[in-house]
Amino acid sequence: MRLIRFDSPDRLVTWEAAGEDCRIVVPEPLLESIRRECVLAARGPVALGMGGALLGEVSGGTYRIRAWHPIPCRHQRGPSFLLSKDEVAGLKEFLSRLPAQAGGASDQIIGWFVSHPHTGAALREDEISLHQRFFRARDLFLLMEIDSGGAAEITVHRGAVPLEPRWRVMPLALSRGGALPGEQGQGNRVGADAGPVSAGGGTSGSPAGRKWLAAASVAMILGSAGYLGWEVRQARQQASAVRAAPALPPLTTFSLSVEKQAGGFLIRWNPGATLLTRAVRVALDIEEGGQGREVTLDPAMLRSGRYVHASSAGVVEVEMRAELGDGSASRERVRYQP
Repeated sequence: MRLIRFDSPDRLVTWEAAGEDCRIVVPEPLLESIRRECVLAARGPVALGMGGALLGEVSGGTYRIRAWHPIPCRHQRGPSFLLSKDEVAGLKEFLSRLPAQAGGASDQIIGWFVSHPHTGAALREDEISLHQRFFRARDLFLLMEIDSGGAAEITVHRGAVPLEPRWRVMPLALSRGGALPGEQGQGNRVGADAGPVSAGGGTSGSPAGRKWLAAASVAMILGSAGYLGWEVRQARQQASAVRAAPALPPLTTFSLSVEKQAGGFLIRWNPGATLLTRAVRVALDIEEGGQGREVTLDPAMLRSGRYVHASSAGVVEVEMRAELGDGSASRERVRYQP
């Protein structure tokens, strides 16, 4: 599937976090295209989760999304969005090619999303790992829970923080009185059934019409009761699944940052971050101009919270890797680009 881009000065949707400097601005057609693709994946023979990269620009706390591209996933590990080892290995190169395809000089990857069809909004370990390994500390991560009616309940994460309020995105065609192919919701079916028995109908005044109206009304009541019962069962099942789900740690952050200074770059982090104090080894992977180097931080360097990287390059990418005693590792990546 190709990269999808919309440049719409009007019909913009804005979401703002409560009490945080975070604002997302996205063209309505682009947001609808993401929701629609997630719904179509969820409504196949097997409900599939999908993921995608978000492209645009960031200014202060404002994220302007202008394009997105699905992240390839063959679902070899099941219906959820879980990448195979080969897919993970090729993800960095895949993401690096997207800005050139976006068509805008200022467009960069500013985050990503994952859809959960009917499975709740709990983060998965694989999702945490992908965010820490391939995205920057303050990039967006949108967790999209797709419900049975086609709406998307979005939890916005920026770095380690899940922000409020949750963002509910309704099917665009339904909100305008229409229906998308394969996405006809309960509201549209009720509207279609109600047409022949409206007050101005030609048959509603006859005995036959009155009998038809009574029968239709009973059928609609029974149908509504059955649908509500189904909704209650679904809600209970989803609540049980959420209660049974193991507690996962939040997206961790080392507060990693890179800033340009005379003769190179100043790399900063928070030496008091919990994972850094527990780590048995911490290293910086620094990449510039297609070349990379690793710097192992000794205890004194780690406690200082800073490292000066001498360089004349204009762009540098830094990953901090904290290795724990159980063999696991946490990563955080930042990129400096003027």
